[in-house]
Amino acid sequence: MVEDWGTARERQRRWRRWKWVAAAIAVVALAPLVTTFVLGIVEGYSEVADPARTVHTRDHAGYIAIAIAMLGALVFNLRIWRNADEVERQQMTDAAAITGVVALIALPVLSLAAKPLALSNPAMIGWSLAIAALVVTRIVQRLRR
Repeated sequence: MVEDWGTARERQRRWRRWKWVAAAIAVVALAPLVTTFVLGIVEGYSEVADPARTVHTRDHAGYIAIAIAMLGALVFNLRIWRNADEVERQQMTDAAAITGVVALIALPVLSLAAKPLALSNPAMIGWSLAIAALVVTRIVQRLRR
């Protein structure tokens, strides 16, 4: 049976998209582990070289890992954008709009609540919420389709 050109192209596009999704999941999952490992090595070397000038990375390891994971998620979302059709691009635009709304609401609220709740870095929490909203919106869109 001869396969029609459009069907083969759609199957190839779907396969490429799922490879990128798998790569994004791997990067987002491994970013905190790799970052913590590398920062531990940096801290260990700085402590051996000069104990008085030790670089303390434990306080910031989580934030750096979250930032790398967020950047990875955004880069892969933009990569998927390039291979999307107009319907999927509209869904991605809607998801990006929801991300912006969550960021615009969460960042000021968390900044005001930083002192009473003793939040050390409210901006990172706000951006994490925004990226989580992006991911959840995309998952819901995919499930509804």
